[in-house]
Amino acid sequence: MKPSILATAVLAAFAVAPAMAQTVPAIQNGQQPAKTLPPVPMVSNSKVYLDAKESYGLTLADQWKSHPDKPRRGADGSVKYLYGATLPTLVCTPLQVCSIQLQPGETVNDIHAGDTARWRISLAQSGAGADQTSLVIVKPTDAGLVTDLLITTDRRSYTIKLASTQKSWIPVLSFDYPEDVNAALAAYKAKQSKDYYASTLPTGQNINNLDFNFRMSGDRPRWRPLRVYSDGQKTYIQFSSTHFSGDAPALVELGNDGSLFRKPSQQIVNYRVIGDRYVVDSVLDRVALITGVGSRQTKVVITHGGR
Repeated sequence: MKPSILATAVLAAFAVAPAMAQTVPAIQNGQQPAKTLPPVPMVSNSKVYLDAKESYGLTLADQWKSHPDKPRRGADGSVKYLYGATLPTLVCTPLQVCSIQLQPGETVNDIHAGDTARWRISLAQSGAGADQTSLVIVKPTDAGLVTDLLITTDRRSYTIKLASTQKSWIPVLSFDYPEDVNAALAAYKAKQSKDYYASTLPTGQNINNLDFNFRMSGDRPRWRPLRVYSDGQKTYIQFSSTHFSGDAPALVELGNDGSLFRKPSQQIVNYRVIGDRYVVDSVLDRVALITGVGSRQTKVVITHGGR
């Protein structure tokens, strides 16, 4: 039995030897070629199952990342995203410098990148004092890379997607801030309101559409009008108040028939009292406001066309 067992073992060894020879690399010039190692997986293939709440949160995050809100071109040539509206993307390319420009006066606290091995991140500053601006400098070492960047500052935090291509790149990425937009809108409305009140009378009439070419002469009673103007159809005589201490002045039209020895003819003019104004339904040429009679008469003459 023993010779038979030995013979079987020898035959088996000869049968296996050729197969093993195929897996042993040949030796050339006394050197064995380097073996090719399999790629090391960067991410585990293990799956994590999310419940309904977690899946919904992921859906909300995906909606924000894919929100179609588009950037605009800034006056300085930067690509401006509205802060918080969507996930901004900075596209870079090797051998070029990209930068992320923050709000003037904003200070960077910390920076975290998803891939620190193949992306070079550094800080720079421009300007001085309250206008000093922080810049985050971004440089990829290769094309075809995608990661994200988290920047925390003394005012807010930024999450920015980074992508590298063979040639295309965005030199400067910056932001429009909702509070700045709201402040600019408020300033615009305040200016519009100021311009409106500066050019509009309490009656709603725009002074640019009115004729103030009226001259007043004669006496200077306490009720002397503040101004006289016309809108081309009516004449408005404005007082500080129409609550006169005595009799209200009468409004009379003065004719052109007067001379050194003769007073011009007078004719009562009909008017309405609206607020602090006498309103006449025509454009007056020469009128007078009169109180009293004889030596106690007080007269203020209003002439259209005077300087």
